[in-house]
Formats: sequence, C-alpha cells, structure tokens
Amino acid sequence: MIARAVLPFCLLMIYPLVMSFSLEAGQVISIDETDSKTDRLFHELGITQVPHIPPPVDINLMDINGQQVTLSDFKGKIVFLNFWTTWCPECRIEMPSMEKLHSRFKEQDFAMIAVNLQEPALRVKDFLKKYPLTFTILLDSKGKIGPQFGIRAVPTTFIIDKNGGIIGKALGSRHWYSKESMALFEHLINRVEQNTTINEHEQKKSISSNSVKSDTGTGNSTADPTYTA
Repeated sequence: MIARAVLPFCLLMIYPLVMSFSLEAGQVISIDETDSKTDRLFHELGITQVPHIPPPVDINLMDINGQQVTLSDFKGKIVFLNFWTTWCPECRIEMPSMEKLHSRFKEQDFAMIAVNLQEPALRVKDFLKKYPLTFTILLDSKGKIGPQFGIRAVPTTFIIDKNGGIIGKALGSRHWYSKESMALFEHLINRVEQNTTINEHEQKKSISSNSVKSDTGTGNSTADPTYTA
C-alpha cells in the first residue's frame, strides 16, 4: 500500500527532470513550457508576435524554374516567408544571411520562401546570376499576393509554424544568421506544436488586421510608390 501511494509522487518528481534534458540527443521541447523563451527570442530579433493567424490566401505561384509551388504543401515545417524586390537595398543586404540560415536548417523541418513582387521573371533571373540563392524564389509578377498580405514595404518576413499559422512578422531587414536568429529557429523547429485547429471564422481574417498590420498602415500596396517596381 505504501509503495502504491509513493509511486505517483515519484513520477511527479521525475517528469520535470526528463523535460529538462538538452536537445543534443534530438529531443523536442514542449510548447507549453517554452512560451516565455519564444517571447524572448522574438523580442531579441525585433519580430512582432502574431497569435497564430492563418495566411489570408494559400500562395500558389510559379518558382524561378517554372514549377508551381503551394504554401500549404509546407505544412509540418517552420516556414520563413519573405517578400522582396530586386531594387530594394535592404533586401539585398539581408539575403546573404537568409541563404546561410537556409543552408543551416534546410535538412530539418524548415523551409524558406521568398516572393518577388511585381517584377518580370527575366529581371529576377538576372539578379540571381549576381546573387546565387538556393532557397525557393516565387514570382508574384501580377501583384496579386502582396496586397492580400498587406505588404506596404519590403522586405517583410512572416514566420509560419508547423500548423500553418502565422506567428511572427518582421518589417525591414535582419541579420538572419546571427546567434539570436539561430537560437530562434532551432527553438521553433524542435518545440512540440499544439494541435491548433483553425476554424471557419479565423480563415476569413485578413493578415492586415490590427494584430499584424505594419506601421505604415494597410491598403492596396500596388498603389504605394515605395512598393511598386
């Protein structure tokens, strides 16, 4: 009888020790116990946290090689979704570190997608001859996707979790191969995601709602001279 009474207590004491083991052995970490760490890592990179809002549209565009790519196909991975143009100085500044980030995590549950806004494919291909990049480049040549994401300035980056919900938004360039960035993406890749179900009402939310809109406002980004090529 004493042994039966002691067993639950022992299990209660052992559980925190098991959960505290490092990730060196390939363990995952529980999202319930790491929210504060996620908050800190986002804050260190100046990324605005977003409460798991679904993308306003399932991106379906041609890549630079003419292959159709759909955003929802990457569910189950942390997705680094970047919007950029070839003429944007800040985009050119951050892309080398984006390439290093991609190389670091591409063999894990991570995908990098960069959507070029309203530029001809030939111009983008010429750019890639000078700046070789191995991550996925998509062409929003007609400018249909950018406005739906409320893009008013480039570069803009969204972080999407494994359940397909947007959890972060970064305006402007970042040094994406910094120690802080490495820690963030390693943390996101290894944590256990909650089984979040996006209901029909949430599906109708716009990414340019108050919780995620940029400090330059929202609207038709194609009418913005800082956006239009």
